[in-house]
Amino acid sequence: MRHCRTLQILERLRPVGASLLLMAPLGLSGAMVAGTALAQSQQASQAQAPGKGAEPDTRSFIGTWALTDNRNNLFNVRLFPGGKAVSTVGAEGVPAAGASRLSPKEMRELGRWQPWGNGVRIDYSDGWTDWIYVGPEGLSHAAWQPGQSRGSVPFNYGPAVKLSGAEAQVVGVYSFPPAQTELKPYTATLLSNGQAFNDIDSRAGGVWSLSGNTVVIDWISGWRTTMSVDPATPLRLRHWAPGADRNGPETGGVRQGKRLE
Repeated sequence: MRHCRTLQILERLRPVGASLLLMAPLGLSGAMVAGTALAQSQQASQAQAPGKGAEPDTRSFIGTWALTDNRNNLFNVRLFPGGKAVSTVGAEGVPAAGASRLSPKEMRELGRWQPWGNGVRIDYSDGWTDWIYVGPEGLSHAAWQPGQSRGSVPFNYGPAVKLSGAEAQVVGVYSFPPAQTELKPYTATLLSNGQAFNDIDSRAGGVWSLSGNTVVIDWISGWRTTMSVDPATPLRLRHWAPGADRNGPETGGVRQGKRLE
């Protein structure tokens, strides 16, 4: 799940949240990257699998996280109360400028989380494991690949950033009914760096921004989608076809989106 090709950022990418959210896809530098053998050795020793001990209060881990894979590519993980976890864009990386579709596992990878050591462990259906924990330098992340002993040195490790505010609520995976009633709902992924992807367009990328209580998604295909995050009208969708007046009536009427867990 964590082998990714080099990520190229959309030219229209807007900065969102903490610095990691942008640095991850652009390629971390300096202290944020395991650049020296000494730093790697220190990180590896800190990220050893935990022994038995008192489990932490895991309520603070519930929410949305920005993590990086072994090639410093961004992926997001949402931890739900009760143990569900959903990760997005963590298998093959993001196609340059959304030039092609993501695979189903890139769009949405399911897992379960549980308390583990001084943090939480997330086991995914594809065999990967993420560990978000409190290390000597603060919140950190480690990962083990399928078949690797969870008691061994992690396959990769790096910083962990918990998202906050409105962006934290927006980031995730959704089911969007399209404007065309004859078509089935499609999957849309919104990442913490402002990128968006779907599985309906041949060029499936886009960018999203937050305008008040509305998420505005401009797709490379020319379509625009808006999603309400107003508590009175949660996940209400509107679509505008390529070339349509963005201030005019929506194409196909109002739709209702759904968050996928």
